[in-house]
Amino acid sequence: MIGILCVQETHLLPEHEAQIETLYSKRIKVLNSRDPLCPGNLAGIAFVINKQIFDPNDLKTTEIIPGRALALRIKWHNEILWQGKNIPNPDFLMGDFNITEDALDRAPACLDNEQAIEALQNLRFQLNIQDSWTMNNPTMRAVTFYSNTNSHSRLNHIYSSPAHKLSIYGWDSCTSAIPTDHRMILVRYALTNTPFMGKGRCLLYDEKFLNKISEIGRQTQREITNLQQQSEAENPQRSWEDFKSKIRHNAKTTAKEHLYKIRQQVKLLEEDLPKTTENNDIDTNESTH
Repeated sequence: MIGILCVQETHLLPEHEAQIETLYSKRIKVLNSRDPLCPGNLAGIAFVINKQIFDPNDLKTTEIIPGRALALRIKWHNEILWQGKNIPNPDFLMGDFNITEDALDRAPACLDNEQAIEALQNLRFQLNIQDSWTMNNPTMRAVTFYSNTNSHSRLNHIYSSPAHKLSIYGWDSCTSAIPTDHRMILVRYALTNTPFMGKGRCLLYDEKFLNKISEIGRQTQREITNLQQQSEAENPQRSWEDFKSKIRHNAKTTAKEHLYKIRQQVKLLEEDLPKTTENNDIDTNESTH
């Protein structure tokens, strides 16, 4: 479950924000910053807040650059102020920076403009934030942007304060439901003393399994309807208990079958990924893109 989603190029007008509020106000809160000149056609950034995790009344936003840089302040922020802005140094800085700091983050490999790289690094130094993903994966390639010229790069970053080094985990990237040439990147944050939470229940859709349960249900219903005389061995309660036992048995069997297939697919993909990213021809061979 995503708690805070950072979105760029929103192009949201006031009527769009009102429509979102009308349709989804029970579940999410959108904190949007519009471009002052062309709000419907240019820039625009927003934080989408999951109300099941955060109370919107406890959040505060500050526009650094309207439509392009927005700060979100929540309860666990630090108190080291960002010089000249009168707001705390960020615990996290994220977005599409349109720049890579290392040639490894582009394919074909190349360095970006040195002045732009220096400006970004100076900002990171001033705000005391680091690229934790790169620090943990110094030789790994990860792509978040695909251009129509067969060049790939890691333009989307989530920088974090060194104080959260032990509290962030679960780095991932995925294709979003909305068509875009950028991949969505995710990271989890939890205090080191947070209580452990298990994996929860696995909900799956399997037509064969559902049909089997429906058939068992109809059979149980017929048994109860045709029951002429109740006894300790034959009664509605016994039929109901048998029905639940059969459901549990079938559900466990089906879940094991699906889990085995999923694990095999994940294993094959994980084995293939390093071979692709570490291929010496990745910068020139289109078949590896």
